[in-house]
Amino acid sequence: MKPVVISISPNTEKDDILLSLRVLLSPWKWFDEKAVSDFENKFASYFGKNYKALAVNSGRSAEFLILKAMDIRKGDFVAIQALTCIAVSNPILWNDALPLYVDVDDSYNMDVGDLEKKLNGDVRCVIVQHSFGVPAKVEEIARVAKKHNISVIEDCAVSMGGKYNGKKLGTFGDISFFSFGRDKVISSVFGGMILTSNQNYYKKLRLLRDNLAEPPKSWVIRQLLHPILFSFIKPSYFLGFRKYSIGKMLLFVSQKLRILDKAVYEKEKRGKKPELFPSKMPGALAVLALHQFNKLDKFNKRRIGFHNSYLKMLEGTNFRCPSGVEGAIWLRVPIHELKSKEIIEFAKRQNILLGDWYNKVVTPALDLEVIGYRKGSCPAAEMYAGCLLNLPTYPLMENSDVENVVSVLKLWESTK
Repeated sequence: MKPVVISISPNTEKDDILLSLRVLLSPWKWFDEKAVSDFENKFASYFGKNYKALAVNSGRSAEFLILKAMDIRKGDFVAIQALTCIAVSNPILWNDALPLYVDVDDSYNMDVGDLEKKLNGDVRCVIVQHSFGVPAKVEEIARVAKKHNISVIEDCAVSMGGKYNGKKLGTFGDISFFSFGRDKVISSVFGGMILTSNQNYYKKLRLLRDNLAEPPKSWVIRQLLHPILFSFIKPSYFLGFRKYSIGKMLLFVSQKLRILDKAVYEKEKRGKKPELFPSKMPGALAVLALHQFNKLDKFNKRRIGFHNSYLKMLEGTNFRCPSGVEGAIWLRVPIHELKSKEIIEFAKRQNILLGDWYNKVVTPALDLEVIGYRKGSCPAAEMYAGCLLNLPTYPLMENSDVENVVSVLKLWESTK
């Protein structure tokens, strides 16, 4: 069976690989400020003439600067949902503030009622996450925030191009941020963007961003190598005997020798800040990101189509595929399944790598207490954590790949 891999450089097409190679061999382009400016202008214009965009080296760098521009400081709380990534929690901690975890509803997004119940005078802002590319109830959250006089930040790391009530996600809050990580909506391996129509915030953020350092050349090289090396890793990922495949060994050795970076650094898993964050976006990654940005609508159209196919093909099974949500782009299709870990292992044996967002209330945190999560505070999120199966919708897939995923799920079901 043809390999289906949800998280292994899923957006990288042949033209992206060739572009990475050309930029790698053109070191004078690595820190080209014009490339960054061109990307910012193109990105901002996608959302409307009143918007301004500022590029940085990651989504967590973007969030970190936003909180700094909002003067979030020691003793302040920032409301975020549980069932999230540690990359959302950490920038709050790095600003000496504290995350206030809010429970989720059945869309795996922030529960508006729990938010209102938990808000207090120490909460300065709320970060609204659109999980799996499915829009949260952002207008309701904004109304609650306004009533309590707190700011709204949209986390669009996994939802770029999505809409809510016909309006683009990223345009509901005071500020929003985006990620161009390796398995996000568009990918430049690392990268992030800040978006706002508030001129005061933009001026503050522009000053903060312009005072950042460029990331090291060695780091830029590793990111440019990522699409190139994964063009060998991906096709050989399941080629071998069980866990000792050629692709897995190539990936392990590349990361061990620091030829490739992991998506989350070890320091971050313990709530610590690597020196790399925040940094400017280097021109090299801006070139890759802009190239992928031009494919955004095409990519999302395919994702929505794959979601619709899953919906039809899983009818009559015990796998409850979430039905159509207006404006969702379905970066992944989440299915609540108590035996998700067992199914993921079963699928691996059929050359299919499914996803496990979110296998913890805050993933991949090593100690939830260190990042401010109190056990029992978000019971719905704790129920879902480790029990969500993610079906792939990445744009390189074909309809036959969807059929293969569904056939494996049905095969597993038939054995139970």
